[in-house]
Amino acid sequence: MLEQVEQYRPHVIAALTDAGPQGRTVKELCGTLGAGEQAIRRCLAALVLTGVVRESARYTPGARGAVPRAYSINVRDA
Repeated sequence: MLEQVEQYRPHVIAALTDAGPQGRTVKELCGTLGAGEQAIRRCLAALVLTGVVRESARYTPGARGAVPRAYSINVRDA
């Protein structure tokens, strides 16, 4: 499992960097990277724990159902 996280980590970070401040959902990351959902979720969990990535809710007005989680790069104040 650790090898899988390390394999996808640079790709996930690059995809989130390109996404800008609005971030991307797991579904969008899977489509962009062509990877499985479980691999992306494991990688995101590790990146959230280390503080590299932050998680937020992406509310879409007019959309029904659960509010998806969006992930974006955590910009640290220098």
